[in-house]
Amino acid sequence: MWDGLFLQFYSYQYAGYINKMEQRLSISEITPLTTEWTCKVQAVDKFRPRDSRDQRVHFQTIIVQDVNEEQICVILYGDDIRRCDNLFELFETYLISTAKVRNPQPYSLHISQFEWIVDRFTIVESIQNNNEKEVPLPPPSRLSMISFADVAQQPSGVEVDLLVVVENCGVMQYTADQSKRFQEAIVMDRMKKPLFFTIWEYLASNEGAELLRQVRQLQEYPIILAKRIGTTKYQGG
Repeated sequence: MWDGLFLQFYSYQYAGYINKMEQRLSISEITPLTTEWTCKVQAVDKFRPRDSRDQRVHFQTIIVQDVNEEQICVILYGDDIRRCDNLFELFETYLISTAKVRNPQPYSLHISQFEWIVDRFTIVESIQNNNEKEVPLPPPSRLSMISFADVAQQPSGVEVDLLVVVENCGVMQYTADQSKRFQEAIVMDRMKKPLFFTIWEYLASNEGAELLRQVRQLQEYPIILAKRIGTTKYQGG
């Protein structure tokens, strides 16, 4: 059985702005001293908004990467989190211009030398798949995806990414002591090998509910990317 630590749906919603800056740069070329720049990036991870440990800062982190697969964190604060709610969808391509560039904060993910702050002064343009002038970036090659055949061989504590088709999805359930809620789904890889997938708590109430709607009501078989997945032994009968 898999514990769904993080789940992202493929989404094809677009929002943004159409202005472009003249200087097109890669992530590594952009520093706090760089002015009037534009960088073409793809969102590869999107975390839920949260508070810093001292509860003083409410923020959201998105990881983006450029054509060279160099990565950097994009940070949103306060009202900008809601304003950008339809932006930075997983694997969608964007042009970001003149975001604030700074050193990572103590509560940030330190994946690069700098991080970008996107606010109401930042220009963000979504690149659609049918855009003839701006071609979206290809899917990233740095995902830690493995085949289903290798899942059982993964040691405890190792997290992987899995690209799967949802074959079936159950309704919300609760543990015996009623302390936790969860959903169980059957997912398949491209070899049509089925495995059980468990979605817990917040994910079950949100992404799990959407999976249930697509499978049961729309009779669709959504493709999902399950990220940072750990494995456990199946406890069912």
